[in-house]
Amino acid sequence: MKMLYAILNIIILLVFLGAFIFALWYTARRLSIHLVFIPFKVSFIAVAGIAVTSLVILLTSPMFSNSFLSVLNIISGYLLLFILFSFMLFGLLHIVQFVCKPPLLWGGTAVLAMAFIITSVSAVLGSLLIVKEVDIKISMLEKEVTIMLISDTHIGHHRGHKFLSTIVDETNNRNPDLILIAGDLADGKPAFLPSVFDPLLYFNAPAYFVTGNHDVDIDRELLIKLLEKNNIRFLNNEIIETHGIQLIGLDYMKADENSFDMHPSEKSETIKSVLLELPIKKDVPSVLMHHSPVGTVYADAAGIDLMVSGHTHGGQIFPFSLIGELMFPFNSGLHQQGNTKIFVSNGAGTYLIRARLGSFNEINLIRLIPENQ
Repeated sequence: MKMLYAILNIIILLVFLGAFIFALWYTARRLSIHLVFIPFKVSFIAVAGIAVTSLVILLTSPMFSNSFLSVLNIISGYLLLFILFSFMLFGLLHIVQFVCKPPLLWGGTAVLAMAFIITSVSAVLGSLLIVKEVDIKISMLEKEVTIMLISDTHIGHHRGHKFLSTIVDETNNRNPDLILIAGDLADGKPAFLPSVFDPLLYFNAPAYFVTGNHDVDIDRELLIKLLEKNNIRFLNNEIIETHGIQLIGLDYMKADENSFDMHPSEKSETIKSVLLELPIKKDVPSVLMHHSPVGTVYADAAGIDLMVSGHTHGGQIFPFSLIGELMFPFNSGLHQQGNTKIFVSNGAGTYLIRARLGSFNEINLIRLIPENQ
């Protein structure tokens, strides 16, 4: 099975690589056609050079805590996004040309201008944060419980101390009973600079954390130590009872031993195996926290009332939101698996590119309401 998953990962990588190369060739080709004064070789070298350099910076800079690299990381993301939107718009213009014949230079200039505008709008949306509220009815719940769900902050080159301070302020202003941090709190070495996580100490309610795939990749153990220093309780495949509910926190893992995951966990435990072993009470409402919205069928089998997750970012940037819908049956918002409700946050931060289009950075105020109210 591991061999099969390795082959699937290689196939996916080759598909993405092929699509990436085609997008660069096509963008450069259309650029040279519409801006006739730019030879194809020159446009291809320029487009490919910018894209490849940007991608290398985006993929390697998280391993370094350097302020100059932080700026380069953000700029590289915007350049890559500009090329992506140029590719899509040149494709749209190509289709239009079968119907009418706009002047080549005008068409090319319009594409570049629109790509710049959309990239700029995406950058602005990627810097905003909203608080999204939702009411969820839970059976056997005796009184209302308010939860602030915080996921995918991705503290690193994109965001740091100031962003966490904003999250803490927005959370405290709404007086939740519990704060759940559902993984991917960090995704770069700048997260471990002195005082970055200090704002978390000022939460006015008990806060609990489970790891995400990026937390594991960067430095899981160091992150847990820093969070415990700031009064954030790490839940490692365990249950606590608080405010009339069972809060179950699972470390980042696969759904079961046969699941394919593009971000595989090295752990032998799975959601299926851990839930079978935990002493979950059937007569007490239960909230399960796991970074990724997978294994929902096992949550339902275990009698979980509500599962909260992040990970998907709601696709973050169009057209990846369409891919997200295909990859994750529960991609964003509130869903149902049997008797279990599943809530998936779009996440408070951004991954790889500090931009949003078709989604928002969000933290989620969840009001658990007794079913008979």
